[in-house]
Amino acid sequence: MNINKDITINMPQMALEALSENWLFKELGAMHWDLICHGLSTKSFDLKNDTDDRLYATFVRIRLTSEKNLSHFIENDAAAMDGSIARFGNSMYFSKIDFKTSEVAFHNELMTTFSIRNHGDNTKLAKSEPHNVDNQVENLSKLPAIGSEYRLIKKRVLKELNLGNFKFTIDYDQEPIFTHTYALNPFIDLNGVNLLYFAAYPIINDVCESKYFNEQLDGSRWEQTYYTSHKDILYYSNCNINERIKYELLTAEKQGADYLVSSLLRRESDNEILARVFTVKSPKREIA
Repeated sequence: MNINKDITINMPQMALEALSENWLFKELGAMHWDLICHGLSTKSFDLKNDTDDRLYATFVRIRLTSEKNLSHFIENDAAAMDGSIARFGNSMYFSKIDFKTSEVAFHNELMTTFSIRNHGDNTKLAKSEPHNVDNQVENLSKLPAIGSEYRLIKKRVLKELNLGNFKFTIDYDQEPIFTHTYALNPFIDLNGVNLLYFAAYPIINDVCESKYFNEQLDGSRWEQTYYTSHKDILYYSNCNINERIKYELLTAEKQGADYLVSSLLRRESDNEILARVFTVKSPKREIA
């Protein structure tokens, strides 16, 4: 199951003289969702389980990798998105989507399950699966690595994570070196059904991350100096509109010209982990 799409990078797709990471996440999520609906021969609004509850695609993990960073995409670049999808069972779906121009490519993997909502509490999403659909999506015989790694990390077993050519050591008892509390902005952080939008997680993470690094840099702004080349987000939970999010910076390691950064997002109310984030940021491209 494949979908291809051509895009011209203009101002709506850009931020900070680079490809907008927020826009990219939204586009990747939209293509993943389109791939699912196309494979199930149904519209998203009509996806329901065996008790007629509406199903939502719940993102579990998104991994972005590139040899260059977001600043290497420039205005008026012609870009292409190429996506394919497979599943493991009836609930777990895995897509691979390339976003590329003639100069730079981001390789992206996305993993979702299906959930039903408890309309009174976003912290209580329940797993489910589609019912009465013509499922044409390839069914894999083995859980892909992106899924098996997720399980091992959530069980606090995996000690190292490879992200492109970079390696992160995972210490599950690591004390944060910096914390910051973020108040949700419902107008940009919540989606159409009042859940914390999957594309908001990395932006909330980066907003809080910049608070730390802007105190470390001499005069320059972190947001205009270092850009994402790799990002791996493991989603654990959601939250309600009145929640505050606690950001915990776990590691910030300089490796050559790059920074390897790992962090957690937690619900402030109960300290539960919302997401674990691994990021590699590299310096802005040099303009000839």
